[in-house]
Amino acid sequence: MARPPQIHPAAGSSRPDDQRKLLVAAISKAAAEHGYSGLTIDRIIRYAGVERAVFDAHFESREQGLLAAQDEFLERLLWEATGACERPAPWPLRLRAGLRAVLSSLVESASLARVLTVEADAAGLPLAERRLAALDEFARLMRSGREDFPAAAPLPEVTERLLVGGVASLLRQRLLREEPTATAALETELVELLLIPYLGRDEARRIALEPPTA
Repeated sequence: MARPPQIHPAAGSSRPDDQRKLLVAAISKAAAEHGYSGLTIDRIIRYAGVERAVFDAHFESREQGLLAAQDEFLERLLWEATGACERPAPWPLRLRAGLRAVLSSLVESASLARVLTVEADAAGLPLAERRLAALDEFARLMRSGREDFPAAAPLPEVTERLLVGGVASLLRQRLLREEPTATAALETELVELLLIPYLGRDEARRIALEPPTA
């Protein structure tokens, strides 16, 4: 799940890649536990167990570090959704599994997700552009449904992007209201919404209400 990464005892490593991973994990942990206002460089280097010079060698500011943490967070979300969608099952069920994976991860990482969206946006941080790029990746993943349902081929090119953007907007509202546990309850509604253009309302609702298999 996309919970804030655990910090492993690699602070003694002199490899730049190891140090950067350690710092990103520390940034994610500090942001999740203390919010954007509590994301200080002193706290980050203390969590990472490194000197200030190590932080300065990788990031010019805490904002740049938070951008790196967001990139990793989004990559994990996409990886989990892709993995769930690759299971051997009809495409509608694979889509539902991918959505469930994303919702579960957001529930586990609600504090970090809120910092990366609500708090970062309020602070005017330039994180939105990366999130928009991630939505395009999710839309491309969803577009594979057109191969399984040729009747959906005439849909406008922007259909998947609009659907994914709508889902992201609803989830952001949950984070804004600090209702992470209510996120999972959206699954049935969102599955139905995403499948209607491909299957029609009745079949989309049937799939959405079908009990998940183990």
